[in-house]
Amino acid sequence: MNWIEIGWLAIGFLFGVTVLKSAGPIAYRFGLKVRFWIRHGRKGKPILFVYSESSNWRDEIETRILPRIEPYAVILNWSRRREWESRMQFEVKMFNQWCGPGEFVPMAIVFPVAGKVRTFRLWQLSTNPKHVKDKFSKQAEQDLLETVKQLTR
Repeated sequence: MNWIEIGWLAIGFLFGVTVLKSAGPIAYRFGLKVRFWIRHGRKGKPILFVYSESSNWRDEIETRILPRIEPYAVILNWSRRREWESRMQFEVKMFNQWCGPGEFVPMAIVFPVAGKVRTFRLWQLSTNPKHVKDKFSKQAEQDLLETVKQLTR
């Protein structure tokens, strides 16, 4: 073996390791999605909805959104997480995997049978520095309810 062959062998090895390393998280997320579908999706609950009892959105959530998605969703109340930490560990793992950093509650995660997992953040931070107040996202709410309608067909 000469140095050129050794170099190509090393490049091939490093390329293979890189591909396998990047495939790991994708396979992990796919496995979580399949497990969620087996556990809840087959029972008609393809949505994981997480909210808290914040005065900013509690009334909005409990009067307008929960009644419309409750039959199709596994619901976690972040304010009561001490009560469900032991029996809902898998759902918490799902939430942590898809919520990402930053303001994440209230949030809906939709796990369709086929296709990409969709996330809906219902509380949006204001982008205008003059308006310090945050707002409840009507667009995200409409998108979520439209997705629920499509799932129930």
